[in-house]
Amino acid sequence: MGIWDRLRENPFVNPAAAADNGDNPADARSPLEQGLIERLQGELEVAEPPCRRFYLRFTGRVQGVGFRWNNAGIANDLGLTGWVENLPDGSVDMEIQGPPAGIIRHLDTLHNNYRRLRCRIWLEELVEQPPKADEKAFRMAN
Repeated sequence: MGIWDRLRENPFVNPAAAADNGDNPADARSPLEQGLIERLQGELEVAEPPCRRFYLRFTGRVQGVGFRWNNAGIANDLGLTGWVENLPDGSVDMEIQGPPAGIIRHLDTLHNNYRRLRCRIWLEELVEQPPKADEKAFRMAN
């Protein structure tokens, strides 16, 4: 693929390239992410949902597209805490902490933001962690 082909496919240069044809990779959610969202949605009915913390590892097109910066911005806007870090293998590690509704909103916003770039964001690993009471913000590592 040549430079002109790449420019024609870039939604920033050619808005028609971002047209929704139903097969946008950013729309896909891993079974792990779907299960996490369903679990967190079940906690929304509780009067005061508990603070949750998760370790997440994402693969797909998650480096070179502002993924860490975007995660930090979304998390800080939502009052979530944690960190995000690029790994040498091209994946991204993250720990995120907050109420279930905030974590769901974070994941939804993340996918919506990468929709125009047609980036596949795939949750490969999920581990629940104990919350950290002393953490005050969300930061980018390395």
